[in-house]
Amino acid sequence: MIKNVQNIAPLRFFNHLYQHDSILHFVSSRGGGVSKGVYHSLNLSYTAGDDTEHVTENRKRLAEELGLTPAHLVFPGQTHTANIRVIRNVAEIKGPIKETDALITQAPGVCVSVQVADCVPLLFYDPDKQVVASAHAGWRGTVRSIAFKVVEEMKKTFGSDPAAILAGIGPSIGPDSYEVGENVVREVKRNIHLDEEKVLLYPAGEKARFDLWAANRMQLEHAGLNPGHIEEARIDTYQTQELFFSARRLGNPCGRFAAGIMIL
Repeated sequence: MIKNVQNIAPLRFFNHLYQHDSILHFVSSRGGGVSKGVYHSLNLSYTAGDDTEHVTENRKRLAEELGLTPAHLVFPGQTHTANIRVIRNVAEIKGPIKETDALITQAPGVCVSVQVADCVPLLFYDPDKQVVASAHAGWRGTVRSIAFKVVEEMKKTFGSDPAAILAGIGPSIGPDSYEVGENVVREVKRNIHLDEEKVLLYPAGEKARFDLWAANRMQLEHAGLNPGHIEEARIDTYQTQELFFSARRLGNPCGRFAAGIMIL
């Protein structure tokens, strides 16, 4: 993973994705925008309570940094589901994509993106079928197996071989910081793709901590990905709130950073 995350959009965030010149991918940071206060400065969310004009300018700056226009950036209306939308062509994008937390496309020029502030941004690329995907995986999306389901949808719709898929697990709240309650613990134990002993940590005398990084890696491996094809940022947003928005550290409302990927 490229260590310089001060820029608006590190274009080479995941090394294994950067090696492919048929795609563009990014993970934005907080820097380089115009938003103020808890949204300082590159907040990309229209629904977090920020000034609309600020968000529009921030998305414009992000797009320019990527060599795109804001119209290329496609964000779903995330609601912590495991709902997946396949975008077959640009003409399909006529309005908001509601209640969706993952996007898949084979269409060039569609930068499928997600917004996060502690949840895990996941990026996928199948170099054989030229398919890309992004997903938003908080604890709810993770226990609902969104990572596993994205791979299954790529197989079903585009004939992807999971062994060929590359995946990136972006910055999110880390296992040392993510204390969870019994409601989360129960859901983890119910998930057939998760080994609770490997993803639930119990520091002495403290509540459980949920390792979202390990949980999403585990789902990807269960879906058939080669372990060597999964790259983890391993950046804890709670511990690096000066670089990435962290809802648990900053409170809500706060801004959102983004991750996205596109076929060129």
